[in-house]
Amino acid sequence: MATAYVVMIGNFPTHSANVLQEALDAALAGETKYSSAAEYSYRWDEYTPGSVWRLMSRHKDRKGRYAWTQRAVHAVEHTSA
Repeated sequence: MATAYVVMIGNFPTHSANVLQEALDAALAGETKYSSAAEYSYRWDEYTPGSVWRLMSRHKDRKGRYAWTQRAVHAVEHTSA
């Protein structure tokens, strides 16, 4: 079996990739498409080690902790037909 990475916004898949970094990049691109990346700091939280990553953001003018966005990347096992 191979691992695929599925980008989710809420409960809806938006993108898939065979490489984790590609999925993370796609999720970040989707998040920053309509918001100014210059105004926010982003980081990934490995919510479930090895299987779920959550994108977190914080306005650069604020201190304190990051908040989860609606975007996440899930690792899923799949087989090719």
